[in-house]
Amino acid sequence: MAADENFLPRRFIYEFAVHYRHFERYMYALQLLGKIGKHETWLDCACGSGYGSHLLSGFAETVIGYDIKLEAVDYANTQYSHSGCVFYSDLERFASIQFDVVISVETIEHMPRSAAVPFLTRIKQQMKKEAVLVITTPLVRVSNPNPANPYHQYEYSYNDFLIVLQDAGFEVNDFLTNTVQFTDGETKEQGYFRCVIA
Repeated sequence: MAADENFLPRRFIYEFAVHYRHFERYMYALQLLGKIGKHETWLDCACGSGYGSHLLSGFAETVIGYDIKLEAVDYANTQYSHSGCVFYSDLERFASIQFDVVISVETIEHMPRSAAVPFLTRIKQQMKKEAVLVITTPLVRVSNPNPANPYHQYEYSYNDFLIVLQDAGFEVNDFLTNTVQFTDGETKEQGYFRCVIA
């Protein structure tokens, strides 16, 4: 699997700071979630190479990692799958599952602005009524349709991202931010949003 926008920690080709930053994102998401999911099923969307789903599986009974990239999911299944952590690139493989928690770490900026609400609406369809969504994204002062990062398609301001969440039927009930130097060399606020279905 080529090392492009997917972080591959088991290749050991990155400096420690890069490893720390990627795992830190999941730890901040867990902090904002504020619970352990005993007897719960969680979704990690999009899971990329699977390291984050594997980490989350220490906090929930079952974690499903989903990514549209078949190559990433194949790698994740090879490196990180176990009885409580499985990976799919086909939504239909788990279409009947209703999730207690959905974690989406640094995903939505990788799609066009027009795809954001449909993406979130699709996630919402598979969430239990009382489920929680924790979603992260880099935040900029003014929304940017042409980010410096070649893998990002749209970066949001805080207010614009709130609108996207509201349009998809979510209500934000907690938020935190962390200042991060991203791989594109820019320093930005990384926003973490804890959401429930409105």
